[in-house]
Amino acid sequence: GVMLQNEREKESSIKEKIFDAISTLVTVDFFVVIALLVWFLAGIFCSAVLGNDAVQIAFNMNFERVTQPALGILMIGSVAGALGNKDEEE
Repeated sequence: GVMLQNEREKESSIKEKIFDAISTLVTVDFFVVIALLVWFLAGIFCSAVLGNDAVQIAFNMNFERVTQPALGILMIGSVAGALGNKDEEE
């Protein structure tokens, strides 16, 4: 019985470490996404108010490389976090 309990504790601590890492990644990624949103809004502002679309062009050029993965990580992380919380409730 003791061996089995020990194995379960090891497993849960590994799970906790993984979920902690995911939650840290999602938190950092959340702020990256917010920064990208600010950049996007600044681009719209510059384009509309100042008539200069350089900021928006820069954002659009980096969209596939930077913005899409950041949003993807945020979505996957949210789903993983939700699944992780379900496990804890049971």
